[in-house]
Amino acid sequence: MKNLLFKTTLLLFTLTLSNCEKNDPQDQLPPITQTGANTFGAIVDGRIFVAKDKTGYTPPGGGTPKGIAVTVGSFLPDYEYFGIDARNYEDIYIYIYIYTKRNTRRNNL
Repeated sequence: MKNLLFKTTLLLFTLTLSNCEKNDPQDQLPPITQTGANTFGAIVDGRIFVAKDKTGYTPPGGGTPKGIAVTVGSFLPDYEYFGIDARNYEDIYIYIYIYTKRNTRRNNL
C-alpha cells in the first residue's frame, strides 16, 4: 500500500513539473525594429507595458488617440527636447523627455 501511494505521489509530482511553462516577459514585448514601426514596450515593476491606440472613442475633431507620440521642440530660449509619450489607455502612462542645452556660442569672425 505504501508502495502504491509513493508511486502515485511521484507520478503526480512528475506531471506537475512537466506542465510548467517558462513565461519569459521579453516574449510579450513587441519586436525590436529600426524601421520606425511605431511600437513601444517596456517592463515596468515586473509588469508588461505595450503602447496601444485608444479604441471606442473619437475625440472632437475626429481621429483616434494614439498610444505613442514623439515630440521635438524648444523649451525656454536655450533648451531643446525630444520626448516620447506612451500609453496603453488602461493604467500606465510613460513619459520620457530628453533635454539638451543649445550651443549659444557665436563665432565672431
